[in-house]
Amino acid sequence: MDLNGKTAVITGASRGIGKQIALELGRRGANVVVVARTVDRHRRLPGTIHETVEAIKQSGGQALGIRADLRELENIPTVVQDAVDHYGGVDILVNNAADTAHTPPSIAEFDTDMWIREFDINLHAPFALIRAVMPIMSTRGGGVIVNMTSGAAELTPMPPPSAKRDGVIGEQIAYGPSKAGLNRLTNAIAPELRDLGITIVAVDPGFTRTELVDLMAEHGMVDPSAAVPMDVPVKTVLHVISSDTPQQFAGQILRAAAFVDEHAL
Repeated sequence: MDLNGKTAVITGASRGIGKQIALELGRRGANVVVVARTVDRHRRLPGTIHETVEAIKQSGGQALGIRADLRELENIPTVVQDAVDHYGGVDILVNNAADTAHTPPSIAEFDTDMWIREFDINLHAPFALIRAVMPIMSTRGGGVIVNMTSGAAELTPMPPPSAKRDGVIGEQIAYGPSKAGLNRLTNAIAPELRDLGITIVAVDPGFTRTELVDLMAEHGMVDPSAAVPMDVPVKTVLHVISSDTPQQFAGQILRAAAFVDEHAL
């Protein structure tokens, strides 16, 4: 896909991987719709919608910022319509927003509201966004949808009884199951979207050094040296989006580090 003049909707783009994808798309000539909740600086994490938009414009790109809480699914048609009204359509969707809040390690302490919140952001919002952009992409000759997933979706061996459960990211009770659902959704609808000229893939960034990881490292929760830089998942996503034959990846879960090595990116 020639990205010049194409319109990309990126959720969770005020910081982290989403922001870096947005910046790179802007540099390559795409119109970038920056969707996130953060309009004011977080007390511990950098990045806002407006900062991402401004960075894209400073690099010569076009960008529109939309503040939206994707837990409120009724907001989603408005987000997509704003993108269409501003740029005329949608060609690319990156479902990057996710709820990765530190949560209790025990299901006994995990209430229903936490469960619903994580599924709303991690699975229900991508589902609603996909449905909203499908007819638009189809009338424009196709498009590419990328669902950012996680290795936390995978089944893991039973630990020994003596093993400590620390509840860090990747081990939450709802996060892993919600991402597993996203993986299966990606795989299940890929044939239907193919018939509309739309490619859908899932990208697992792996343990990536985002601002959140740096914050967790300050509290001794993770080892940041074990994380890959953000350009690893960004290169994976951009390669799929800009490929002349993106359907070769349709319905798959692409592991970013292995993908970058395989394709010498």
